[in-house]
Amino acid sequence: MRLLLKLGLSGPGLLISDKVGFIDDNDKESIVAKPAARLTDPTSCPMPGHGAKAIASGSADVFFDGLAAARKGDTCTCGSALVSGVSATVFINGKNAATVDSVGTHGDVVVGGSGTVIIGDSHTPAPFVPPLPLAIQKTYGQAFSITDSETGTPLAFRDFVATVNGVETTGVTDANGIAHVKTPTPDAKISLHVMFSAPARTLHELAEGA
Repeated sequence: MRLLLKLGLSGPGLLISDKVGFIDDNDKESIVAKPAARLTDPTSCPMPGHGAKAIASGSADVFFDGLAAARKGDTCTCGSALVSGVSATVFINGKNAATVDSVGTHGDVVVGGSGTVIIGDSHTPAPFVPPLPLAIQKTYGQAFSITDSETGTPLAFRDFVATVNGVETTGVTDANGIAHVKTPTPDAKISLHVMFSAPARTLHELAEGA
């Protein structure tokens, strides 16, 4: 896990950095980012007799981990100058910032860099995958008028049990004595049972006549 910095310029040659998050070393497809190159970071030169060399110059006022930041045009100990493979978006003193894999005029390559400053040039977002449509089940409403069988008065605010296709649900009639029942289909089988509170009564057992 390494720190990803967004680099910019504020005034002549003054580099500022903002922490924008952390990147996982294994996540190389989503963020194109490489360690920043600095003075004394190693290079590998293919010229005969050169081999392992190092960056020999850098910024006079921008430092990464205490070492001068390397830029396009900075030289290496083999006499090469860094010319390609540099950052396209980060500039130091008006010059492209060099990173690991930057290439010099000898064909030499920067092979080492900062362990804490990572320069990212581009971000490849993950492809957009549209969300699946919500599966919303249709419901149907059925209404039943519940009245007193003797007076015809609506039975308001009465508890009821509705059995819809064998599944019980409960509810309460509204102020007009209407029981509202939801069903999954317009032709659902419904049975309705309304709760009644019978008045208290005294049971008198009739004795058998002699």
